[in-house]
Amino acid sequence: MTQKPRRTFTDEQKAEAVRIVGQSGKPVSQVAQEMGLTKSALRKWVKQAQIDHSGDTQSSLTSTERQELNTLRRDLKQVRRSQDFLEGV
Repeated sequence: MTQKPRRTFTDEQKAEAVRIVGQSGKPVSQVAQEMGLTKSALRKWVKQAQIDHSGDTQSSLTSTERQELNTLRRDLKQVRRSQDFLEGV
C-alpha cells in the first residue's frame, strides 16, 4: 500500500476553512468532507485558531510561539551537529 503525498496548506487556506466552520454552523466533519480535508486536520486548525484568538497561553502555544519553538529546535539541532563535528576534529 503506497502512501498519498502529504498535502500542504497555506495559512490563508487554513484560516478560510476555520472561518467557514465558524460562520456556517455546520459540524467540522461536514465542512472537512465538503472541502476535501481530513476531519482531524480541520479540528486541529479550529482548535489552534481558538487558542490564537483567546490569548490564553496557559493551555497551549499560539501559532507564533509554535513557529518560534520550531525555529529554535532547528537551530539547536544545527548547533549540536556543528559541536559534534568540532569535537571529532
